[in-house]
Amino acid sequence: MREKAAESENLERLCQAVSHNDEPCDYPANVHCAKCGRWFCDAHAEDEEWHSCALPPGDEGGEA
Repeated sequence: MREKAAESENLERLCQAVSHNDEPCDYPANVHCAKCGRWFCDAHAEDEEWHSCALPPGDEGGEA
């Protein structure tokens, strides 16, 4: 059991930023947003346009 816990700690968490054009971000995430519950890299943590909690209701990002 300890081995699996150690393995999960070593996995790299990636940024979960969501843009209006559905552009992914593959940088390591180290900032947690308490409002939307997603993890962000340093660059996107401060930019509300990349948070799903900042999008208009019903909009999930990406092109329509």
